Amino acid sequence: MASQLAMPSVACRPQVAAAPSRARHAPVNCVARRAAVVARAGLDESKLGLTSVNLERGGKSAPAGTSSAPKKAEKPKEVELKSELGIDYSALKKALDEGRFQDADDETRSLLIRQAGAEAVARGWVYFTEVRNIPAADLQTVDNLWRAASNNKFGYTAQREVWIQNRRQWPRFFKAIDWVFVENNHYRKWPGEFIYSTDAKKGHLPLTNALRGTQLFQEIMEHPAFNKPKASLGSSSSSSSSGSSSAPKAGGEKPAWLK
Repeated sequence: MASQLAMPSVACRPQVAAAPSRARHAPVNCVARRAAVVARAGLDESKLGLTSVNLERGGKSAPAGTSSAPKKAEKPKEVELKSELGIDYSALKKALDEGRFQDADDETRSLLIRQAGAEAVARGWVYFTEVRNIPAADLQTVDNLWRAASNNKFGYTAQREVWIQNRRQWPRFFKAIDWVFVENNHYRKWPGEFIYSTDAKKGHLPLTNALRGTQLFQEIMEHPAFNKPKASLGSSSSSSSSGSSSAPKAGGEKPAWLK
């Protein structure tokens, strides 16, 4: 089962029957938005071959029910746009600063493809194993921009917190971040089914595709940028001491308790 991030594409046809209790939401200006996302990532659209949304292969999504304009929040805190890859994150920053979360979500997916390297850009999507080679500084910049624009409600860090709270169980996690319709247990997939405002639950954005597998999402959640290793007890205790050691030094006198 492949787990990879395809180039985001606007849904132009359904994959499954719509939920009985919720009307279908037709995509709005899907050709124009797809072209914009393709141009942002610098990809060859002819190589993508995707026309439908799904959460595993890079589909884009939009507000649940009827789309509402994003609320104007306080001016986000300044975030340093660090990059070890030489990537410019100003477009993502601008979209988030202006509360354009849908555009920011598109840009985030395009950036992940670029962060993964030239081969990912050439094919138009990311192998989950490629995430491991993305510098922590670059993933943290994207995460920090989302956090600053949403008062820590969105971003990879927020998603990881919810994921851990739900014991790393994906079905529980997806329900917790509101990627599942509670009334019928169907996953959100259509552009009109996601929420691009701070009205959404914690961790709702950005989107990472997971309908057909969670390896890609898990690689992001477990990346050293967000999963910092805990210091070992031995190193912690030795560093907290004032340079003294209870063990005998080589060539020196034995401590009193050994005499």
